Amino acid sequence: MDEIKFNYENKKLPVDVIYRNRKSVTIKVMPKDKIQIIAPNKVSKEVIEKILNKNTNWILSKLNGFKDFDDSFMKRNYVDDEIYYYMGKPRYLKIIKDKNIDNQNKRNYNYIELRGANIEIRTNNWDKNYLKESLKKWYKIQSEEVLMDRIAFLRKRSEDFRKIEPEIVKVKAQKKIWGSCNTKKTIYINSKISMLPVEVIDYIIVHEFCHILHMNHSKEFYKAVEKIIPNYKEIVVWLKENNYKFILWLLVIINNNFLL
Repeated sequence: MDEIKFNYENKKLPVDVIYRNRKSVTIKVMPKDKIQIIAPNKVSKEVIEKILNKNTNWILSKLNGFKDFDDSFMKRNYVDDEIYYYMGKPRYLKIIKDKNIDNQNKRNYNYIELRGANIEIRTNNWDKNYLKESLKKWYKIQSEEVLMDRIAFLRKRSEDFRKIEPEIVKVKAQKKIWGSCNTKKTIYINSKISMLPVEVIDYIIVHEFCHILHMNHSKEFYKAVEKIIPNYKEIVVWLKENNYKFILWLLVIINNNFLL
């Protein structure tokens, strides 16, 4: 298929088209003038161009919204006063160089804790890569604790949630998604979920649990979500607008989904 272009401010932006075994079409708009379409197999170039033309105003509004997009948050140096998030609130990284002789003799010693508005790392190794890996491990531990606490809370609050029984729920490093559920009823939740506000964490948990009932994003699926999280639509909007703050290494994406 010939390359598809989208006209934007006297430029012809290439459109990345991905074909999958699906019935719906998704348009994704990303920073730096990137457009992607995920379409069903064998959809023609003409049909895709019609979809782009039909959604021109929507695409333009999203591209314009990214004009002043600041991606500096993705450039991490792991130094004092960089902002990280915990439970939806910004925290400032503080690196304390531990000069205790006993700790100096330990290989790659670190101790991380929340202290006020700070995430403090006391360590004898301030190499950037070591600090990065230490923070990843810390977030995973925090996320495991938060996940178990929120599942217990949701089970106590909602009879509909109590009826859903996955086989396994695990925290896992995931680059592009907050959670996933497979046909074996195994749910994986992103190891950085503890960065998010608690109501958003609850929504992500409920979203994946409801995939036990419906392995799709049908009306029935969202009805099941709404029974447990009545304001889920507001949370979805919030996620789309704020994903980039949480250094998910998720792409900052705005989607438009529809059936052919």
